[in-house]
Amino acid sequence: MSIHTNAHSSPESLASCSPAINQRLLSGRKEFLGYLRRRLGSLDEAEDALQNFSLKVIRAAQSVGQEEKVNAWMGQILRHTLIDHYRSRAVRQRAETAYAHELSITVAVPEADPGTGPCRCLHTAMPRLRPDHAAILRRADLAEEPRVHIASDLGLTMNALNVRLHRARQALRQELETSCPACREGSFMDCACG
Repeated sequence: MSIHTNAHSSPESLASCSPAINQRLLSGRKEFLGYLRRRLGSLDEAEDALQNFSLKVIRAAQSVGQEEKVNAWMGQILRHTLIDHYRSRAVRQRAETAYAHELSITVAVPEADPGTGPCRCLHTAMPRLRPDHAAILRRADLAEEPRVHIASDLGLTMNALNVRLHRARQALRQELETSCPACREGSFMDCACG
C-alpha cells in the first residue's frame, strides 16, 4: 500500500500552490475520489490514483494562469491521471499473465528420470536443423533456460517465442523420425540405436 501524500494529508506541500488550487484540492477530495473509484472499482486503486493526481496538480500549479480555469485544468489532469493508471494496470496485468503462463509451463514439464537421457540421435539430428531452431532448442530444452530470458534476449513476445519453439520441436521430431527407426516408434528416451 502506498503512503498517501494527497492534498488532504500534506498541507505544507500545498503552500506553493495558489489559494484557489489549494481550496479546490481540499474541497474536491471526496468528489475526485468518488470519480476515480467509480471508474477503477477499488478504493485502494482510487486512492493511489488520487495521490498521483494531487501530486501532478501540485507540480503543475505554477503553469495555470487564470484562476477561473482551475476546474477545467484539474479535470484534464484527473482524466490524464486515470488514463495513466489504466495503462500501468494493463502493463502490470500483462506481466502477471506472462509470469503465470511461464510458471504453468515450467510446472507442467515432467521431470525425466535422472538415469535416462535422450538417445544419441538427438546430437546427430541437431546440426541438421536450421541454426535458429537448434539454438532455441538448446537454450529452452537442453539448458532449461527460462523462457522469459530467451524472449527478452531475442526481442520476442512470449507468444512469438512459444511459436518458434513449437516449430523447432516439430522440425526436430521430423528429423529424428527420418533418421532413426527406434525414435519413429516413439522410444526417443530409451532408444538403443548406436
